[in-house]
Amino acid sequence: MITVREAKHLVQYHQPAPRITQKSLVEISGCILAKDVAADSPSPRFTNSAMDGFAIAFIEKATTFRIIGESAAGKPLNIHLHMGEAAKISTGAVLPPGTDTVLPVEDVVCEGDIVHLKKPARQGQWVRKEGAEYARGDLVLRSGTLLRPAHIALAAQLGLTELPVYEAPVVALLATGSEIVSIGKGDVALLEGQIFDANTPMLQAAVQDFGAKVLPPRRVEDTLESTLSALHNVMQQADIICTTGGVSVGDHDFVKQAAAELGFTTIFWRVRQKPGKPLFFATRGSTLLFGLPGNPVSTLMCFIHYVRPIIASMLGRDTAWQTIQGRMSQSLVNRGGRAEFVRVRLEKATEHNNVVLDDNILPVVVPLEKQESFMLTSLTEADGFVFLDIDEEIYAGAPIEVMLW
Repeated sequence: MITVREAKHLVQYHQPAPRITQKSLVEISGCILAKDVAADSPSPRFTNSAMDGFAIAFIEKATTFRIIGESAAGKPLNIHLHMGEAAKISTGAVLPPGTDTVLPVEDVVCEGDIVHLKKPARQGQWVRKEGAEYARGDLVLRSGTLLRPAHIALAAQLGLTELPVYEAPVVALLATGSEIVSIGKGDVALLEGQIFDANTPMLQAAVQDFGAKVLPPRRVEDTLESTLSALHNVMQQADIICTTGGVSVGDHDFVKQAAAELGFTTIFWRVRQKPGKPLFFATRGSTLLFGLPGNPVSTLMCFIHYVRPIIASMLGRDTAWQTIQGRMSQSLVNRGGRAEFVRVRLEKATEHNNVVLDDNILPVVVPLEKQESFMLTSLTEADGFVFLDIDEEIYAGAPIEVMLW
């Protein structure tokens, strides 16, 4: 049996390299950009007007100009203007040659083809100069950027139709257990000894929330033949296979045996952690197999601690936990020989329990009373968890880092 640190290191060592794919702009929202993007043209592409009005060559104290033409958006006026001349211009239209200033319509009075200024102008006003935002060759989108609508708009502005992004890994979910009944449409009557499958919907949501693809989940009977068939059917399609249950020492646990017969190499089985001790990890080429325990709390804790960072890495995402600092409401001591993921809730500090660190009031970290691995409420009622290593002791009032869901 290995430690949590050793297990994390082995999983990280065997993670597949991220794959890069080209995707159209309509498909990439929420994806991570895989390569830097440089501008192949400046922005603005040409010097243009920021207002509807009149383009002129600025003359100190001049107040009257003669209109000789119009530059409309998409229809530039290719006539060189001289001093005292003006061109009617639309917002976004190219400034005609010889002009450097725009007079907004609100600031002028027109009499036929003559424009009179109502107030003094400033040279260069209301002009967007070519390259003012970025020049040709400037880096405008950085690798690792989470692509949102504004980034997509920028790519479209550059005339790009697709971008290189990290390809989402494919995850297969296999729920083992003859007692498991899949939820479906309408009422389903459970026979004695049967339970509903909570693990598959939970993992399916967890995988999809993080941006990976999920193959249609499968339920697997507790037989070697059924386990072999299910693994064989998905191992050529999936980057990551997650089974639930079937990895302990019972007579009906066949995941490890089936994996070995199908050519998977066992990397480790059992980790000194609570919950999730019977975690199984194996590889076949670049395919990873995680044999997750069957109890739902153990299932999710193992998934978020070992599988989710692999998915994040393959997607180009940050693998770091979101954390918050708090202070323990009570002392915790771990003498059980296994590291513990203690589910906790955060409470607002009050006059009775407030604790202060560097003049900042920290939330109070309260361990949930019910911590058993079959108790889903230890997840639904928790804000996160505290990692309590083997033989570690945390005193009441001590600062502690909480890993958030």
